[in-house]
Amino acid sequence: MPVYYLSNVFQGSSDPLDNLLDLVFSIPECNEFLFFEYGYSYQGSFSKEGVEIFEDNTNRIWFRPKNKKEEREIDDSFVINCIVLVKDKEMDSCKFKLSIVEAPESIELMVTEFRSGNFQELLKTRLKPYLERGVKVLTEEMYNNMIDEQFSRNQWVFKKK
Repeated sequence: MPVYYLSNVFQGSSDPLDNLLDLVFSIPECNEFLFFEYGYSYQGSFSKEGVEIFEDNTNRIWFRPKNKKEEREIDDSFVINCIVLVKDKEMDSCKFKLSIVEAPESIELMVTEFRSGNFQELLKTRLKPYLERGVKVLTEEMYNNMIDEQFSRNQWVFKKK
């Protein structure tokens, strides 16, 4: 499963979360399903009326907001974990998993591709406007090199006394 990292997703916007959600909601095609992780069912139930949900086999609750406004009403956090499904509520049909990851000096959107070639197609079409606005795509190797550089620059912060 190839993994990519989108950097600069929070820059150039007066509302960084809004910018991130614009990008996330642009990923699924019209016949695909975008679900956000809410939490685990043993932590409590999902209480928002009229929102489609399902529970996976690990007891995670996933919700499908109609739009980014509804997503923000449910969870107004930039720490997202979501999936793009080809078949409604079927985890085996997962096309992408999207998660925020934090590095010492940056925050990226990690995209795990379950169907080879789909992400490259997205870069040419639906994600192209974001690339033109400064969002950068890093391969897993490029991301790991960036993390190594960030740790070496900030090494004094992580040293034991």
